[in-house]
Amino acid sequence: MNSVFNEQILADKLSKLNSTQQCIETLSHWCIFHRDKAELVVTTWGKQFHSSEVAQKVPLLYLANDILQNSKRKGNEFVTEFWKVLPSALKEMVEKGDDHGKNVVSRLVNIWEERRVFGSRTQSLKDIMLGEQLPPPLEFGRKRSRSVRIVKRDSRSIKTKLTVGGTTEKIVSAFHLVISEHSTEDEEMNRCKSAVHHVRKMEKDVEMVLTKAKDPKRKTLSKELEEEENILKQCIEKLKVVEANRLTLVSQLKEALNEQESELENVRTQIQVFISFS
Repeated sequence: MNSVFNEQILADKLSKLNSTQQCIETLSHWCIFHRDKAELVVTTWGKQFHSSEVAQKVPLLYLANDILQNSKRKGNEFVTEFWKVLPSALKEMVEKGDDHGKNVVSRLVNIWEERRVFGSRTQSLKDIMLGEQLPPPLEFGRKRSRSVRIVKRDSRSIKTKLTVGGTTEKIVSAFHLVISEHSTEDEEMNRCKSAVHHVRKMEKDVEMVLTKAKDPKRKTLSKELEEEENILKQCIEKLKVVEANRLTLVSQLKEALNEQESELENVRTQIQVFISFS
């Protein structure tokens, strides 16, 4: 995943966005990868949305939806920031957009309400986001203690209570993220292998074409190579997200291992002290 991030790079990507699932998912993954810049991402998104033609606003809404739903498991940064800008964006779409745009708005708001993307509330999300008054601030549940408590029930059963932010919870969260994206990893790996295989099969054809200055196959082969190159680039972008998630898991496991080794050494030292007094 490209580690370089600034507002101009994002603005360029947003201006080239289209409604294809692949295009939206690729940019969504890139934005989530830079979730520490969530405020700038959403602010830039808002500027692009309000300055775009009506037709371009639809893929931007699809992008917002993809980011919202896929970033929640990593934190509420994007949910909080999009809550600030989406109401005005949706109202603009309803007031100035065509029937297709209005249907997109209605469908997305229904999805967010059903899946409680912005939390649960008694008032209709549609009434809140499209109403005259400013939406109230989002409220998320309080974070509990950052510790991990282990309660011994009997000699054969240990009940572990995980709390947000603890080492065990972080490992479980990172592991769950890796497992949940395993199918995507396999799919992208296969797409990469298929593209590489296709390019290798084309090598002889390319060599033959290069020997003839006006061979009509040149244009066709050039287009095929360009398509395979684009597939490889997209696959690599997604696989780098997978790589980052696995790196996070490995880091959490190493941290836990270091903690346990330290605790083990401490226990051994105490045992020796107690033995000397026995």
